[in-house]
Amino acid sequence: MLGKVVLAGFAIFAMIFGSGNIVFPLIIGKNFASHWSISNLGWLLATVFVPLIGYYGAMLFDADTKKYLKPTGKYFIAIFTFLVMMMTGPFGVTARGVNVSFGGIHILSPNMPEWIFNIIYVAITILLAWNPGKIVHLLGTIFTPLKFGGIALIVIGALYFCESSIPVSEIPRLVAFINGFEMGYQTMDLLAAFIMATSIYVYIKNALPDDKKNDKNQLLKFCAGACVVGGIVLTVVYTGLAFVGAKYSIALQDTPDEALFTEVAKIAMGSYASWFVAIVIASCCLATNIVLSSIFTDYVYKDICKEKINRKLILILVGITTVAVSFLGFAKLCSLMGLILAKLYPIMIIFVIARIIYYYAKGSKEDA
Repeated sequence: MLGKVVLAGFAIFAMIFGSGNIVFPLIIGKNFASHWSISNLGWLLATVFVPLIGYYGAMLFDADTKKYLKPTGKYFIAIFTFLVMMMTGPFGVTARGVNVSFGGIHILSPNMPEWIFNIIYVAITILLAWNPGKIVHLLGTIFTPLKFGGIALIVIGALYFCESSIPVSEIPRLVAFINGFEMGYQTMDLLAAFIMATSIYVYIKNALPDDKKNDKNQLLKFCAGACVVGGIVLTVVYTGLAFVGAKYSIALQDTPDEALFTEVAKIAMGSYASWFVAIVIASCCLATNIVLSSIFTDYVYKDICKEKINRKLILILVGITTVAVSFLGFAKLCSLMGLILAKLYPIMIIFVIARIIYYYAKGSKEDA
């Protein structure tokens, strides 16, 4: 069972670590230089601790979003679910993932048309999301080793070849911390936890022996273990990326945000290494896009269309929408989502903590 828990933890990492998760730690290092560690602390609080609390909170309520959000009322649940699905789906995160993937390829192959890349990339996403039952296994066994191993090699190589020192930042430490925390909103990982937790919860429940499947305490213990594993991997990767951003902060000042990681590798190890980096970036974004595209498709199929339209047709339409929205560009998508997240995120953090406290205060037996 330990192996299943570790695999589920790796799957959590693969689900969470997508487009913004590659870019924003590097931005933190680039922007805050010698104060990168303080800013990174705020970032880790917003992107590791808070989302994993969200995952665990959802699992307390059987990863059932309606049960989790029940105190807010059915109208809020409907509106909130719609908003989260739109922002984490083709109108937000998945489209942004296409932008980041193209940013890595474009810096190496400037003549590649964006529309061709976007169509091919989304087509691959749809094919891998075709069978939703195999997604967690796919993430845990293939994408996590590629993501973690690839990023670890690149971070180590970039630091090994870097000869420059980290410049001194004049930005106050408190400002660096707050900016790191607020930048964590942009990943939307807490909101995604409301919808992604189901995959992990069901995977662990199915892995339990038949006589343990209804043992809620045992199930939650393994779910918590998966969250811890995922959190450790995320912390290591984020800290390494932020440190790299600080070491290369001067060289990266004029680089577009979506191309930062590829540019680091290009500076440190040359264009040949950059191709490897571009593939790693595309894989990181692809893993998250597979999950979110599948979840958004299920939402449209079950909640909106009431299973009256073929799911695979909806998945194809989701892919077409993702391609269309991706042409807004990384900066525009981040700006639009940031306006909503600045208001929504703090409220959801308070709500998640309150629901966990209430669950245990009621002796784990309430169904509200």
